[in-house]
Amino acid sequence: MIIYYIITAIILFIQFITLLEGYRHIVYTLRTYKPKPSSYQPGVALISPCKGIDTTFDRNINAFFDLDYSNFQIFFVVESTDDSAFARLQQIIEQQKQQTPNIRAHLLVAGLAKDCSQKLHNIVFAADHLPDDIEVLAFVDSDACPKKHFLGSLVKPLRRPTVGGTTGYRWFIPADNRLSSKFLSAMNAPVASMFGPHNWNSAWGGAMAIKFSLFDVLKIRDVWLRRCSDDYLLTSKVKQVGLRIIFVPACFVASHEKYSWSELFLFARRQFMITRFCMPQLWWLALLSWGYYLLALVAGLIVTLILALQGSPHTLWAAILPISLLINAAIKALSRQIIIRKILPEERKKLLGPALIDIFLAPVVAGFTLSCVLAASGNNTIIWRGTTYRLLGRTQVKIEKPDQ
Repeated sequence: MIIYYIITAIILFIQFITLLEGYRHIVYTLRTYKPKPSSYQPGVALISPCKGIDTTFDRNINAFFDLDYSNFQIFFVVESTDDSAFARLQQIIEQQKQQTPNIRAHLLVAGLAKDCSQKLHNIVFAADHLPDDIEVLAFVDSDACPKKHFLGSLVKPLRRPTVGGTTGYRWFIPADNRLSSKFLSAMNAPVASMFGPHNWNSAWGGAMAIKFSLFDVLKIRDVWLRRCSDDYLLTSKVKQVGLRIIFVPACFVASHEKYSWSELFLFARRQFMITRFCMPQLWWLALLSWGYYLLALVAGLIVTLILALQGSPHTLWAAILPISLLINAAIKALSRQIIIRKILPEERKKLLGPALIDIFLAPVVAGFTLSCVLAASGNNTIIWRGTTYRLLGRTQVKIEKPDQ
């Protein structure tokens, strides 16, 4: 039992540290999630690579036009005019210009990618066709629904010389009543709570910004043309020159999705596989974090059960480990669910189911997540929006089968 108690003490110490870090995240988020006005209004190119029609496509795209920022242009980029998003974007842009003639929105056709992901090809194509007055590049995914203050909040920290990039993050909102869709939101929630007032933030490609001048100096464009991931590369390049990625809680965006169990598994596996190739230290962190949690929990329950069956006086002491793990996970889940209700109050009803899963079924969520992490170690092929990619290390990607 001595060894068990020593291991328990170590795990409890780790849990205490993670709880403190979670507290820092909570304090930081509550202090900064409300937008604040800023006189810093550089010219911004808001680039949105699109492919296909997302679950709430019209709602998301129209939200881009409703941003409360005085000096920006929107650049939608598709692979071809045959993409279903192309015709719909044309209609939305025309409708918006009829209502607000001075809106500057552009629809670009990038063509088929050759040596990188289609998303990166689209983004680089847009970056190569910007007017001279653009000072900041901002990126937003078509499945994200930003609030009015999104762009101003995302750009504001870039005024500081120590900041190289800024990022928001998504919070999945189930678009149907399937358990799998709610599970997606619960799975993503712990990742969202990893961002905070520290130096190991990583940019998220669905909501990030960087100064155009720094983008050029770091030669991000040239490297993107050989990669599959935009955000990990941008993060790495920015940190290489000693600058920070700032997380902006005001830039949490709702992402309305509906997934079957198979779609959920493939989505999570793809995310972790991209992480394994592009930022392997994060993949190992995910493996160790969920792995140690589940191993410690299961081991603690087994030891406690055996001691209970034996009528041992050590039973209650042994139960401290699994009980503390469950309580710690529930506290962190409850905290982040309370916070997101403050940030996205209009989504409270839809977030009730995912919140209950996050709080009360943490071991189940962790087990499913760990299976996706492990599945990402199996091979190097992913399917992303209809196109199959083979990842060849951190610096190369091969397109196996372009979308027809």
